[in-house]
Amino acid sequence: MIPSFLIVGAEKSGTTWLYDRLRRHPNVFIPEVKEIHYFNELNSNQQPRRNYEKHDFEWYEDHFREWAGEAAVGEATPMYLCDEWAPERIRTDLPNVSLVACLRYPTDRAYSHYWMARGKEHTTRSFREVVQSRSPRFIERGRYGKQLRRYLSHFDRSRILVLVHEELFADPVQHLNAICSFLGVEDTFYRDQSWITDAVNRSSTVRSTALHRMIGNTAKWMRDHEGFRQVLDFLKRTGLTDRIKKVNKAPRNYPDMPYELRFELDQHYAPTVQRVEEVLDREIWTWRNRSTAFTLDPSSSE
Repeated sequence: MIPSFLIVGAEKSGTTWLYDRLRRHPNVFIPEVKEIHYFNELNSNQQPRRNYEKHDFEWYEDHFREWAGEAAVGEATPMYLCDEWAPERIRTDLPNVSLVACLRYPTDRAYSHYWMARGKEHTTRSFREVVQSRSPRFIERGRYGKQLRRYLSHFDRSRILVLVHEELFADPVQHLNAICSFLGVEDTFYRDQSWITDAVNRSSTVRSTALHRMIGNTAKWMRDHEGFRQVLDFLKRTGLTDRIKKVNKAPRNYPDMPYELRFELDQHYAPTVQRVEEVLDREIWTWRNRSTAFTLDPSSSE
Protein backbone atom coordinates (compact mmCIF):
# COMPACT_ATOMS: atom_id res chain seq x y z
CA MET A 1 0.00 0.00 0.00
CA ILE A 2 1.17 3.51 -0.83
CA PRO A 3 -0.24 6.84 0.39
CA SER A 4 -3.13 8.52 -1.37
CA PHE A 5 -2.35 11.79 0.42
CA LEU A 6 0.51 13.60 2.15
CA ILE A 7 0.45 16.40 4.71
CA VAL A 8 3.49 18.27 3.47
CA GLY A 9 3.76 21.16 5.96
CA ALA A 10 4.46 23.75 7.02
CA GLU A 11 6.37 23.28 10.26
CA LYS A 12 4.76 24.87 13.35
CA SER A 13 1.54 25.34 11.41
CA GLY A 14 -0.75 22.69 12.89
CA THR A 15 0.45 19.53 11.13
CA THR A 16 0.59 17.55 14.40
CA TRP A 17 -2.99 18.60 15.14
CA LEU A 18 -4.09 17.56 11.65
CA TYR A 19 -2.24 14.25 11.93
CA ASP A 20 -3.94 13.50 15.26
CA ARG A 21 -7.45 14.40 14.03
CA LEU A 22 -7.21 12.52 10.75
CA ARG A 23 -5.88 9.40 12.47
CA ARG A 24 -9.14 9.25 14.44
CA HIS A 25 -11.28 9.13 11.30
CA PRO A 26 -12.51 5.54 10.79
CA ASN A 27 -11.85 5.64 7.05
CA VAL A 28 -8.39 7.23 7.15
CA PHE A 29 -5.17 5.32 7.79
CA ILE A 30 -2.02 7.14 8.95
CA PRO A 31 0.86 5.16 10.49
CA GLU A 32 2.02 5.50 14.08
CA VAL A 33 5.12 7.40 12.98
CA LYS A 34 4.09 10.94 12.12
CA GLU A 35 7.16 12.00 10.13
CA ILE A 36 8.68 9.34 7.88
CA HIS A 37 11.05 11.78 6.14
CA TYR A 38 11.29 9.69 2.99
CA PHE A 39 11.30 12.39 0.29
CA ASN A 40 13.24 15.20 2.00
CA GLU A 41 17.00 15.72 2.06
CA LEU A 42 17.36 17.57 5.40
CA ASN A 43 15.59 17.30 8.72
CA SER A 44 14.26 20.28 10.65
CA ASN A 45 17.71 21.05 12.07
CA GLN A 46 19.32 21.19 8.61
CA GLN A 47 21.00 17.82 9.09
CA PRO A 48 21.07 15.23 6.26
CA ARG A 49 18.21 12.70 6.34
CA ARG A 50 17.99 11.24 2.80
CA ASN A 51 15.89 8.19 3.59
CA TYR A 52 15.21 8.03 -0.15
CA GLU A 53 18.91 7.13 -0.59
CA LYS A 54 19.38 4.96 2.49
CA HIS A 55 16.26 2.84 1.92
CA ASP A 56 14.39 1.42 -1.05
CA PHE A 57 10.75 2.24 -1.73
CA GLU A 58 9.66 -1.01 -0.08
CA TRP A 59 10.97 0.40 3.22
CA TYR A 60 8.63 3.35 2.76
CA GLU A 61 5.69 1.11 1.82
CA ASP A 62 6.26 -1.00 4.92
CA HIS A 63 5.16 1.90 7.11
CA PHE A 64 1.63 1.33 5.76
CA ARG A 65 1.57 -2.44 6.30
CA GLU A 66 -1.25 -2.21 8.87
CA TRP A 67 -3.66 -0.64 6.40
CA ALA A 68 -7.03 -2.35 6.82
CA GLY A 69 -8.92 -1.14 3.79
CA GLU A 70 -9.40 2.53 4.74
CA ALA A 71 -10.30 4.72 1.76
CA ALA A 72 -7.60 7.32 2.43
CA VAL A 73 -4.00 6.47 3.34
CA GLY A 74 -1.51 9.17 4.24
CA GLU A 75 1.46 10.44 6.21
CA ALA A 76 2.62 13.79 7.55
CA THR A 77 6.17 15.11 7.11
CA PRO A 78 6.29 18.93 7.31
CA MET A 79 9.78 19.10 5.78
CA TYR A 80 8.38 18.03 2.42
CA LEU A 81 7.05 21.54 1.77
CA CYS A 82 10.35 23.39 2.01
CA ASP A 83 12.58 20.73 0.43
CA GLU A 84 13.69 21.85 -3.02
CA TRP A 85 13.56 18.42 -4.66
CA ALA A 86 10.82 16.70 -2.65
CA PRO A 87 8.03 17.61 -5.11
CA GLU A 88 9.87 15.90 -7.96
CA ARG A 89 10.63 12.82 -5.86
CA ILE A 90 7.01 12.62 -4.71
CA ARG A 91 5.75 13.01 -8.27
CA THR A 92 8.01 10.16 -9.41
CA ASP A 93 6.98 7.67 -6.71
CA LEU A 94 3.42 8.86 -5.95
CA PRO A 95 2.12 10.41 -9.19
CA ASN A 96 -1.54 10.30 -8.11
CA VAL A 97 -1.12 11.52 -4.54
CA SER A 98 -3.14 14.40 -3.09
CA LEU A 99 -1.32 17.03 -1.03
CA VAL A 100 -2.39 19.02 2.03
CA ALA A 101 -0.45 22.14 3.06
CA CYS A 102 -1.37 24.11 6.17
CA LEU A 103 0.29 27.54 6.25
CA ARG A 104 0.68 29.82 9.25
CA TYR A 105 1.35 33.54 8.99
CA PRO A 106 5.09 33.32 8.27
CA THR A 107 6.27 35.92 10.82
CA ASP A 108 4.51 34.02 13.62
CA ARG A 109 5.65 30.67 12.26
CA ALA A 110 9.29 31.77 12.31
CA TYR A 111 9.08 33.02 15.90
CA SER A 112 7.35 29.87 17.13
CA HIS A 113 9.90 27.68 15.34
CA TYR A 114 12.77 29.66 16.84
CA TRP A 115 11.52 29.27 20.41
CA MET A 116 10.88 25.57 19.91
CA ALA A 117 14.51 25.19 18.83
CA ARG A 118 15.71 27.31 21.76
CA GLY A 119 13.71 25.18 24.17
CA LYS A 120 15.40 22.05 22.86
CA GLU A 121 18.81 23.76 22.81
CA HIS A 122 19.03 23.32 19.05
CA THR A 123 20.19 26.92 18.73
CA THR A 124 21.79 29.53 20.96
CA ARG A 125 21.50 32.44 18.54
CA SER A 126 19.36 35.46 19.35
CA PHE A 127 16.23 35.95 17.29
CA ARG A 128 17.68 39.25 16.08
CA GLU A 129 20.65 37.34 14.61
CA VAL A 130 18.27 34.84 13.04
CA VAL A 131 16.25 37.60 11.36
CA GLN A 132 19.21 39.66 10.19
CA SER A 133 20.95 36.62 8.68
CA ARG A 134 17.73 35.48 6.96
CA SER A 135 18.35 32.06 8.46
CA PRO A 136 17.34 29.29 6.01
CA ARG A 137 16.24 27.22 8.97
CA PHE A 138 13.85 29.73 10.53
CA ILE A 139 13.21 32.62 8.15
CA GLU A 140 13.45 31.34 4.60
CA ARG A 141 11.40 28.28 5.52
CA GLY A 142 8.39 30.59 5.60
CA ARG A 143 8.66 31.62 1.97
CA TYR A 144 5.62 29.64 0.93
CA GLY A 145 5.36 31.27 -2.47
CA LYS A 146 8.37 29.57 -4.00
CA GLN A 147 7.54 26.35 -2.15
CA LEU A 148 4.03 26.20 -3.61
CA ARG A 149 5.40 27.15 -7.02
CA ARG A 150 7.64 24.08 -6.99
CA TYR A 151 4.71 21.81 -6.16
CA LEU A 152 2.49 23.43 -8.78
CA SER A 153 5.15 22.70 -11.39
CA HIS A 154 4.70 18.98 -10.69
CA PHE A 155 1.06 18.65 -9.59
CA ASP A 156 -2.22 20.04 -10.85
CA ARG A 157 -3.70 22.72 -8.61
CA SER A 158 -6.72 20.49 -7.96
CA ARG A 159 -4.47 17.98 -6.18
CA ILE A 160 -3.21 20.50 -3.61
CA LEU A 161 -5.37 21.63 -0.70
CA VAL A 162 -3.94 24.80 0.86
CA LEU A 163 -5.21 25.59 4.36
CA VAL A 164 -4.63 28.74 6.39
CA HIS A 165 -3.62 27.84 9.95
CA GLU A 166 -5.43 30.76 11.60
CA GLU A 167 -8.67 30.00 9.71
CA LEU A 168 -8.38 26.28 10.48
CA PHE A 169 -8.30 26.84 14.22
CA ALA A 170 -11.03 29.47 14.09
CA ASP A 171 -13.42 26.86 12.64
CA PRO A 172 -11.83 23.41 12.91
CA VAL A 173 -14.93 21.32 12.19
CA GLN A 174 -15.68 23.10 8.93
CA HIS A 175 -12.09 22.72 7.77
CA LEU A 176 -11.85 19.07 8.81
CA ASN A 177 -15.01 18.41 6.82
CA ALA A 178 -13.43 20.14 3.83
CA ILE A 179 -10.32 17.99 4.19
CA CYS A 180 -12.47 14.86 4.30
CA SER A 181 -14.23 15.92 1.11
CA PHE A 182 -10.86 16.55 -0.53
CA LEU A 183 -9.64 13.08 0.53
CA GLY A 184 -12.86 11.40 -0.57
CA VAL A 185 -14.00 10.15 2.84
CA GLU A 186 -17.19 10.70 4.85
CA ASP A 187 -17.28 14.35 5.92
CA THR A 188 -19.65 14.31 8.90
CA PHE A 189 -17.46 12.37 11.35
CA TYR A 190 -16.20 15.44 13.20
CA ARG A 191 -19.56 16.97 13.98
CA ASP A 192 -20.27 17.36 17.70
CA GLN A 193 -16.92 15.82 18.72
CA SER A 194 -15.84 17.49 21.97
CA TRP A 195 -12.15 16.66 21.49
CA ILE A 196 -11.84 18.57 18.23
CA THR A 197 -10.55 21.74 19.87
CA ASP A 198 -8.15 20.02 22.28
CA ALA A 199 -4.55 21.18 21.91
CA VAL A 200 -2.09 18.52 20.76
CA ASN A 201 1.26 20.26 20.60
CA ARG A 202 1.21 22.95 23.28
CA SER A 203 4.11 25.36 23.50
CA SER A 204 6.72 23.70 25.70
CA THR A 205 10.39 23.20 26.40
CA VAL A 206 12.27 20.10 27.51
CA ARG A 207 13.42 19.50 31.07
CA SER A 208 16.39 17.38 29.97
CA THR A 209 17.97 17.92 26.57
CA ALA A 210 20.05 14.77 27.07
CA LEU A 211 16.89 12.68 27.49
CA HIS A 212 15.23 14.44 24.56
CA ARG A 213 18.16 13.66 22.27
CA MET A 214 18.37 10.09 23.50
CA ILE A 215 14.67 9.54 22.76
CA GLY A 216 15.03 11.10 19.30
CA ASN A 217 18.18 9.19 18.36
CA THR A 218 16.77 5.89 19.63
CA ALA A 219 13.52 6.37 17.73
CA LYS A 220 15.39 7.28 14.55
CA TRP A 221 17.60 4.18 14.84
CA MET A 222 14.57 1.93 15.42
CA ARG A 223 12.74 3.38 12.43
CA ASP A 224 15.70 2.64 10.19
CA HIS A 225 16.02 -1.03 11.20
CA GLU A 226 13.61 -3.77 10.25
CA GLY A 227 12.01 -5.46 13.26
CA PHE A 228 12.79 -2.59 15.61
CA ARG A 229 10.42 -0.33 13.66
CA GLN A 230 7.56 -2.67 14.53
CA VAL A 231 8.58 -2.51 18.20
CA LEU A 232 8.58 1.30 18.03
CA ASP A 233 5.10 1.26 16.48
CA PHE A 234 3.89 -0.97 19.30
CA LEU A 235 5.36 1.34 21.95
CA LYS A 236 3.69 4.31 20.29
CA ARG A 237 0.34 2.49 20.20
CA THR A 238 0.56 1.79 23.94
CA GLY A 239 1.20 5.48 24.57
CA LEU A 240 4.49 4.78 26.36
CA THR A 241 6.61 7.02 24.14
CA ASP A 242 4.13 9.89 24.50
CA ARG A 243 4.13 9.52 28.30
CA ILE A 244 7.93 9.65 28.42
CA LYS A 245 7.98 12.76 26.23
CA LYS A 246 5.27 14.38 28.34
CA VAL A 247 7.23 13.83 31.55
CA ASN A 248 10.22 15.54 29.93
CA LYS A 249 8.21 18.61 28.87
CA ALA A 250 7.67 21.84 30.76
CA PRO A 251 5.37 24.74 29.80
CA ARG A 252 7.11 27.43 27.79
CA ASN A 253 6.29 31.11 27.75
CA TYR A 254 8.36 33.26 25.45
CA PRO A 255 8.44 37.06 25.19
CA ASP A 256 6.63 39.10 22.59
CA MET A 257 8.59 39.70 19.43
CA PRO A 258 10.30 43.12 19.38
CA TYR A 259 8.31 45.46 17.17
CA GLU A 260 11.22 46.34 14.89
CA LEU A 261 11.88 42.65 14.14
CA ARG A 262 8.20 42.00 13.49
CA PHE A 263 8.10 44.98 11.14
CA GLU A 264 11.19 43.71 9.31
CA LEU A 265 9.75 40.23 8.93
CA ASP A 266 6.33 41.49 7.90
CA GLN A 267 7.99 43.48 5.11
CA HIS A 268 10.10 40.46 4.13
CA TYR A 269 7.06 38.19 3.94
CA ALA A 270 4.66 40.62 2.24
CA PRO A 271 5.27 39.06 -1.21
CA THR A 272 4.71 35.61 0.34
CA VAL A 273 1.30 36.72 1.57
CA GLN A 274 0.48 38.02 -1.89
CA ARG A 275 1.63 34.82 -3.60
CA VAL A 276 -0.43 32.56 -1.32
CA GLU A 277 -3.43 34.81 -1.93
CA GLU A 278 -2.91 34.35 -5.67
CA VAL A 279 -2.88 30.58 -5.23
CA LEU A 280 -6.06 30.71 -3.14
CA ASP A 281 -7.59 33.39 -5.37
CA ARG A 282 -8.68 35.47 -2.37
CA GLU A 283 -7.31 37.80 0.28
CA ILE A 284 -6.21 36.27 3.59
CA TRP A 285 -7.45 38.84 6.08
CA THR A 286 -6.23 36.96 9.14
CA TRP A 287 -2.71 37.46 7.78
CA ARG A 288 -3.19 41.00 6.55
CA ASN A 289 -4.58 42.03 9.92
CA ARG A 290 -1.47 40.69 11.67
CA SER A 291 0.96 42.39 9.33
CA THR A 292 2.64 45.74 9.95
CA ALA A 293 3.61 45.96 6.27
CA PHE A 294 2.11 48.97 4.53
CA THR A 295 2.33 47.64 0.99
CA LEU A 296 2.73 44.39 -0.85
CA ASP A 297 5.68 44.53 -3.22
CA PRO A 298 5.36 41.88 -5.96
CA SER A 299 8.94 42.52 -7.10
CA SER A 300 10.36 41.06 -3.87
CA SER A 301 11.06 37.38 -3.17
CA GLU A 302 8.21 34.95 -2.62
